[in-house]
Amino acid sequence: MNKQQLKQEQPIAYRTLSHALKHDRLAHAYLFHGPTGTPKGAGADLLAQSIVCANRDEDGFACGECVDCRRIKEHQMTDFIYLDGTSTSIKKENILKLQHEFVKTGLEHTGKKIYMINQAENATADALNSLLKFLEEPNGQMTAILLCDQPERLLPTIISRCQLIPFHPLNSRICFELCKEELGELDAYLLSGMIHSPQEMKEVSESEAYQHARTLFFSFIEQSCTSLHQAHASLLKEGFDNKRIDGKQCMRYFLEMLMTFYRDMIKGNAIIQHELYQSCLSKQKSIHRNPQHMLEILLTTRDKLWKSVNLNLLCDQMVYRMKNDIR
Repeated sequence: MNKQQLKQEQPIAYRTLSHALKHDRLAHAYLFHGPTGTPKGAGADLLAQSIVCANRDEDGFACGECVDCRRIKEHQMTDFIYLDGTSTSIKKENILKLQHEFVKTGLEHTGKKIYMINQAENATADALNSLLKFLEEPNGQMTAILLCDQPERLLPTIISRCQLIPFHPLNSRICFELCKEELGELDAYLLSGMIHSPQEMKEVSESEAYQHARTLFFSFIEQSCTSLHQAHASLLKEGFDNKRIDGKQCMRYFLEMLMTFYRDMIKGNAIIQHELYQSCLSKQKSIHRNPQHMLEILLTTRDKLWKSVNLNLLCDQMVYRMKNDIR
């Protein structure tokens, strides 16, 4: 993401960061928050790049092209530490190790130290308490960037010590229209239902987790039209590997696709004319499944996803509840 994209998609975040960078008044800690799918990660990368870039523009934003900018983007800079709570929870030892590393003398020529914590709300209680102590003792050469979808799950004292940077979702229809030519109608439609950033939609579309989830989605929908038992067995065989680092992410994409599908059943139509998708909608309607209750089941399953350690067991629970909706 460059500053023009940030300005166009997230004007509030742009104005706040632009003022801080232009006048060299950076806070010691930032909290980028907003619903799943908003470009918080891309915005956080841009801020981190702008802190270390030697070729910043007149508004203080990074060039995005120099060696330091590329190293930040790839998370390869020595004095930049990235913790990711997307697939596994962040533990107390992760925060203590972060503190230990940042006590040492910086090795980079910039003299700046940055740590970024993605999905910070997925940290344990002990980890959050350790993080709070770290935030309470700011260092002038250190910047913390926290990212979260649900700030209410963070300690209020952590929130109070951060400069809040809100990210708001773009309308899904706008995202669809912006991406349908490049990604194709079907992928643009499915992705716009779960991600609200055209740039992130394009990145996710190429990921193995998304491609696998898309295959599972159509297999599950088609097989469940004739036999939910067969669809369940196939899902367990081909579905979500607990050992894969992107297993939970893959399952999230799968659940989001199903939710889009059942919302279309409730509305009675879809804005795309994709033949397979429309065929699946027609077949599902013929078995008289209650789409409202199916959507409730999927929402409950998604809420449990990040707390669950066994994806197959979570699938079992989901399908068992679905079976009661076949008439």
